[in-house]
Amino acid sequence: MGKQRTGDEHIVFDGMPIGHLLSDYWAWNSSDLLINTERGSFSEFIVSSALDLDLSGTREDWGPYDVLFPYQWAQDGVEHDAVHIEVKSAAYLQSWEQSKLSNIIFSIRPARAWDPETGYRGEVKRQSDVYVFCHYTQKDRNRADPLVLDDWDFYVISTKKLDEVCGAQKTISLTSLQLLGPIRADYSGIKEAIIHCIHGYECTPPPGGAYCIIFVYPFCA
Repeated sequence: MGKQRTGDEHIVFDGMPIGHLLSDYWAWNSSDLLINTERGSFSEFIVSSALDLDLSGTREDWGPYDVLFPYQWAQDGVEHDAVHIEVKSAAYLQSWEQSKLSNIIFSIRPARAWDPETGYRGEVKRQSDVYVFCHYTQKDRNRADPLVLDDWDFYVISTKKLDEVCGAQKTISLTSLQLLGPIRADYSGIKEAIIHCIHGYECTPPPGGAYCIIFVYPFCA
């Protein structure tokens, strides 16, 4: 993990500041949170902050999963000391002009793990324990501000459930996801939803701000 910068660092040439700070670049490059790549990174930040994780470092690109949540749990008789979380996002609004709202489709594509020294390795599979699907629900472009977390819904489901029902499927619609019985949470309920999910209670309302989609059907589309 790289060293976190403050944004106050000068950009220099020939030993002298050029008149712009790193924060100027950040504002220029990363202000539009409706762009798919920025919304995806921001979603990982949202989930990490909801889990009270240390955000003093930098985001790791190309990891086998997006967020590591230290937590003791067990599955199928195997003890784990952390939850590996995959974060996906989708929105009705995009940064470009639209003739209609976007369909809500999330990626669930299995992949090989990436190692910076050896490249891709291991079998093609979903590398996480849990998926958190982040749905930005605002439909009015004049009111759109992804920083307002009240306009986000979060769906938490075990990777085991996706594997069992969806197999090698690469994407899933919001409607089909809801039919699989994820835990639906607001920002305040993300942590409890993840804990509830890994203990196998996907369709029982957990404590806190999370609640459950009650419809469960054995198909995925």
